[in-house]
Amino acid sequence: MNQPLVSICIPTFNRAGMVGKAIDSALAQTYKNIEVIVVDNASTDNIEEVVASYDDPRLRFEKNKENLGLFGNFNRCIEIYNGAFLHILHSDDYIDRNFTEKCVAFFDLHPDVWLTSTSSRTLSGDNNIQEVKYSENDIVLRAPEGFRRLLSERCFVSCPSVMVRRGLYETVGKFSLEYPYSSDYYQWLKVSRSYDIGYISGAWINYRVGEHSESYRLLFSTPLGYIDTLKIYMRLIGELGDELDDYSKEINISLRRFIRDCLFAGFVRSDKMDNFRPGIFFGMAILAWSVFRPRSFHAFLNKVYDLFLILIMGLIMYFSAMRKLFVRIFFSKGNLY
Repeated sequence: MNQPLVSICIPTFNRAGMVGKAIDSALAQTYKNIEVIVVDNASTDNIEEVVASYDDPRLRFEKNKENLGLFGNFNRCIEIYNGAFLHILHSDDYIDRNFTEKCVAFFDLHPDVWLTSTSSRTLSGDNNIQEVKYSENDIVLRAPEGFRRLLSERCFVSCPSVMVRRGLYETVGKFSLEYPYSSDYYQWLKVSRSYDIGYISGAWINYRVGEHSESYRLLFSTPLGYIDTLKIYMRLIGELGDELDDYSKEINISLRRFIRDCLFAGFVRSDKMDNFRPGIFFGMAILAWSVFRPRSFHAFLNKVYDLFLILIMGLIMYFSAMRKLFVRIFFSKGNLY
């Protein structure tokens, strides 16, 4: 075959009941020159039996001796893959049959692109399906345009859809273990600052959400994901150095969005987080506000106004009855995810 080898790595931990869908979708690809590696993070379930039930020479099983953490297991995938391309597919998600074929064709068409992400169908536990598209068309974002957009917009890179050329992670480095909840976001920022990235509209990842998922753990069960995100912004400000003024607009947009997210979480999500009070989100909002860099006197006045709003929101958030009334008035059920 004249097709380069594509490695589809499936990192997993205690998901023997879900991983089969991911394996099936990988082995069913119209693009045939693939290897599928299930990388188990020291699970205690019967994952090994599930993988052994498949009779396909393209599939193999690797088991870590100890749990390396989410992104430690991603890094293990990077260490053991053999292909010209690497796709790290989450074990609770699955891909359309032509996913790999479309991604490789995009790389062939755009030899300067080093990372791609795709459209996604978000599948919730009540069988609700929501299609998420960044664009109706394929896009190439030349460096550092992708970096600017990942700061100024919500992250449009769907982690389980990402495919990269061999050599990218070997050059920019593996996933940082400093951010156990948000290291993927930092990785995409790091890549897009120096390398062209692409978005493939017609390739689809099927992304399952719910209490089992890492996104649920990140957003709903703990504030640590928010803390990671703030630490990433602080790190970027230090890393940009003399270039900081070139990206101050995008940094400010991302900080203001983060403040809104923290206030929302403090009102809507904090009551479901064991051992954490809403005040932690108020504190993060204040810290993000302090980092905001006004570029004009008008921007400075806006910063003062923002502080006033944060303080008012923090006061309302502090009192449980006021907080619940505020949520009942301003947030409908459809806004809560």
